[in-house]
Amino acid sequence: MNNSQSERLYLGVDGGGTRCRVRLVNSHGMVMGEATRGSANTRLGLEKVFAEITDAAYDALDQASLPPEKITEIHAGLGLAGLALTREQKRVRAHPHPFASAVFETDAYSACLGAHNGHDGAILIVGTGTCGQAIVADRQLAVAGWGFEISDIGSGARIGKHALEKTLLAHEKIGSESDLTRQLMAHFHNSPEEMVSFAETAGPADYGQFTVSVFDAFDNDDTVAREIVGQACNANEQILRQLLAFGAPRLTLMGGIGQRIAGLMSDDIQKKLVPASGDALDGAILMAKRQYEALP
Repeated sequence: MNNSQSERLYLGVDGGGTRCRVRLVNSHGMVMGEATRGSANTRLGLEKVFAEITDAAYDALDQASLPPEKITEIHAGLGLAGLALTREQKRVRAHPHPFASAVFETDAYSACLGAHNGHDGAILIVGTGTCGQAIVADRQLAVAGWGFEISDIGSGARIGKHALEKTLLAHEKIGSESDLTRQLMAHFHNSPEEMVSFAETAGPADYGQFTVSVFDAFDNDDTVAREIVGQACNANEQILRQLLAFGAPRLTLMGGIGQRIAGLMSDDIQKKLVPASGDALDGAILMAKRQYEALP
C-alpha cells in the first residue's frame, strides 16, 4: 500500500472489561471491517490484551478482504480499560505492537471524544462499572472509575451487590422484605450458604447480572428496589455535577444502564444531557487520525 490518503487505514479499538471491539476505516471514514474479541482490560495482563486486539484487527482486515500483513500499515487508536492507573499507561506504551503507529488512552477518554465528536463535553459511563470523563480545552479530567472494590458506587455491579446484601438481611428478618428480596433469595434456593458461596468468587459482572431484576422491581414500585436505585442515582448525580464543575458544557450518559439512570436525574442535570454523536470506536479512530497527522 502506498501513502495516498485514499488507501490509508485507521483502526479504532475499544478495549473494555467485558470485550474488545475494533473498527477499521479508510481515510474517507468508510467502515471496512468490524470485529469483537475478549476482554482488553490492561489489569488482566498485557500479553492477553494485545493478543485480543491483534486477533480482532486481523478479523477486521479479513472482513475488508485485505491480507493480514496490512496490519503493519494500520494507524491505531486504542481506548483501553485500566489505563487510569499511571503504572498501566507506562507499561502499555512500552509494549510492542504490530501497527504502523499507535496512541493509547483510557476507554473513557475515547468514548468522550466520540460522544462529542472531538468537542468539549463530558460523559458518564454507567454499566457494570462507572467512570466520568470530561474534555475541556484539551484537558482530560476524570472522576470515579477506580474499580468495583472501592469506587463505582452507582454501577450495575454495585446495584446488584447492594440488592443481595438487602436480600440476605430480609431473609434473616433484620431488613425490609419485598418482592425483589424474595425473588433474589429464591434464585439462591433460599439458602444463605449458597449466596455466600456465590459471593466468594463473584466479580463485578456476576453481581451486575441482578441489575435487570432490580430495575424491573423498581418499575413495579418495589420499596427495596426504590431505595437501591435511589442511592445509585444520587452517586451518579454527584459525578455529573463534578463534571459540570470542571467546565463541561454538555453531558452524555452511556453504558448499559445509562439511559435508565438519565431519566431519573434532577431537572437541571437533564437539561445538560445530550445524545452521543458517536461511540468509543469513533473516538479511538479520531485519536489515530490526530496521532498520524502529528507524526513527523
